[in-house]
Amino acid sequence: MKYQFVLSPGAKVDIRSIVRWYLNIDPNLVVRFLVKTATVLRRITRMPYAFPLWTGASRRARLKPFPYFIYYSVEMNIVTVTAVLHQRRSDTTPIA
Repeated sequence: MKYQFVLSPGAKVDIRSIVRWYLNIDPNLVVRFLVKTATVLRRITRMPYAFPLWTGASRRARLKPFPYFIYYSVEMNIVTVTAVLHQRRSDTTPIA
């Protein structure tokens, strides 16, 4: 079963912020980051329970080689992406 995914407003802001950051460093990094994000989101929609639980019902998937995690929850056939956070920030930031 393939799940649908929804980006929360906060996750959209997170992605835009990361894109702006990488644009200042190297535009090629933006392309690589977006491709990797799309790849991981496809994996999540195919196998949402393959990634580890983080807190409660929230799970996280790593965006290797980038230092970010995608945080999401699964309900019925919908995956809701709640945040995309830097690894150092994600340990101190509660995910709703």
